[in-house]
Amino acid sequence: MDRAVVEKSLDYVFTDEVWLKQALTHPSSDQKRSTNLNYERLEFLGDAVLELVVSRELFTRYPKADEGELTKMRSAIVSRAHLSGLAARLGWGEQLTLSPQLEANGGRKALSILANTFESVIGAVMMDSNYNAARKVTLMLMQESLDKAHTLISVNYKGELLEKLQSINNEGPKYVIELVDEQKPAGPFRARVFWSGREIGCAEGQSKHKAEVAAAAKALEQKLFEN
Repeated sequence: MDRAVVEKSLDYVFTDEVWLKQALTHPSSDQKRSTNLNYERLEFLGDAVLELVVSRELFTRYPKADEGELTKMRSAIVSRAHLSGLAARLGWGEQLTLSPQLEANGGRKALSILANTFESVIGAVMMDSNYNAARKVTLMLMQESLDKAHTLISVNYKGELLEKLQSINNEGPKYVIELVDEQKPAGPFRARVFWSGREIGCAEGQSKHKAEVAAAAKALEQKLFEN
C-alpha cells in the first residue's frame, strides 16, 4: 500500500494509518479472520455514510424531485458498478492487499472488490476522524456524479448489466455499434451487446450512448442470471 497515493486522491491525511491499511485489506489476505483486520467492517460503516451523504445532497440539490426520482438517483450513484468505476479511476485497486490466488485471478479489477474498497475507505475516514470529514471526502469524490445524477439513472442499466455479468464469471459485456442506415452517418445507431461469445441484447437509439443503454436494458430482460 502506498499511503501517499491514496491520501492524495482523498485530499485527506490519516492520523492513524491502521484504519487506511485495514480499509485496503481484502478478507482473502486476513489469515486470522477473528481479528477483523480486513475491510468488511469498514465497508459496512462506509455504506451507511455514503447512503446518508448522497441522500441529503440529492434532497438539497433537487428540490422538485419526488421520492421515487431521488431513490433512483441515489441507487445509481451508490451502485456497485458506479462505486467500482470511481475506485478504479482513483487507482485504489492497485493499493489493495490480496491473497496471491485472488490477485492471480484478477481480483484488483473485480467490480465487487473495488466497490467494497470504496465503501471501506470512506468508513476508514469516518473512524479516523468524524462524520464531517467523511462527508467532505465523499462530496469531493462524488462531485461529478452528483452533478450528473439524472444522467446516471439511465447509465445504470449498463452498470447493472456489468455487475450481474461479472458476478458470474468476472467477464464484462462488450458493445458493438453500427449504423441503422449507412446513408445516415449521424444516426440512428444499433448497439449489440455480447458476453461470453454470444449476443445477449440488441437495440437502437438516436445516439451511440442511447443505443448502448437500450441494448443493456434488453439484455437485463432476458433472465440470464437465473439458475
